[in-house]
Amino acid sequence: MFRSICILFAAAAVILCGACRTTVENNDRTIHELYRHMVQQTGGTFDGEMAVDPIHADAGFALKVANRQVAFYKFNTKYKKARAKIEYVEKNGFLYIYGFKYSAVARGSFIMVDYEENPLKDKLLEAFNSF
Repeated sequence: MFRSICILFAAAAVILCGACRTTVENNDRTIHELYRHMVQQTGGTFDGEMAVDPIHADAGFALKVANRQVAFYKFNTKYKKARAKIEYVEKNGFLYIYGFKYSAVARGSFIMVDYEENPLKDKLLEAFNSF
């Protein structure tokens, strides 16, 4: 009886802990890998490096896709503040930069910003989510 209860408790703990982790494990991937992937998948062109200070990212770049800028940021998920930023984006679907609200989506250690109004939104989301 006691053994059965322990097994059930252990199984429930595994299921619950597995559900808590919603992010993709890609912290070992680089911003350059994301850049190459997004250019290949969307046909976008490099539009400059992004300032990382406003959102406390490790690195960032912008692509010009369909004549609109889309920004990408890399966070180190080993840090609590980075995980909190990603979880906020996952929960709310936006973030603020210099007080301006931008649509955002997270994928593991990366965030794509200001994609919502892009004519190629679906292609951007598909490419980003496949990284």
